[in-house]
Amino acid sequence: MNMKQHKEARSKKQILEATIVLLETSSYSSLTVEAVASQAGVGKATIYRWWNSKAQLVLDAFLMTVESEFEFDHSKPIKDNFKLQLATLTRILGSRIGKSTLTIVTENEDIAKDFYSSYIIIKRNNAKQALQAAIDKGEIHSNITMDIVLDLLYGSVYFQILIYKKLPDEAYIDDLLNHVMQGITISN
Repeated sequence: MNMKQHKEARSKKQILEATIVLLETSSYSSLTVEAVASQAGVGKATIYRWWNSKAQLVLDAFLMTVESEFEFDHSKPIKDNFKLQLATLTRILGSRIGKSTLTIVTENEDIAKDFYSSYIIIKRNNAKQALQAAIDKGEIHSNITMDIVLDLLYGSVYFQILIYKKLPDEAYIDDLLNHVMQGITISN
């Protein structure tokens, strides 16, 4: 990486971090590109060179935040993995950056497509690999429809947050997992 590329990467990271910091104390609707530029110590033109909208900037800040948050540990039972995954998802979506991201995803079709392709599909494929590993270990039935199982698990969390406007607590996640796992786990 040459000096210019290094400086650009550092500037991008500073802008994304500034976005996250500002969203911790304000809402998405009150966030401005001017405030992000000021917080990051760059000009507005620098931000618009890399992001064509405030929504895209927030989505990229969200993606940076969750980059290493959702790792499956194939040595652990699938139920333990999903408990951690659902708790992490709830924590992230309950944060200001998470709430801001959900706002833009529900309001902007282009951002929703980007969210799907750069976040949802990747995380969903990782979850399918975890389910396949559990099938291979004889932990869960091989005839499950993975997409339906994932919809039951993750869709329930999104539904709670988007429709009921509440974050699922540990008891809800445990109950959800018990119900779903009862249907797919192989009894010993």
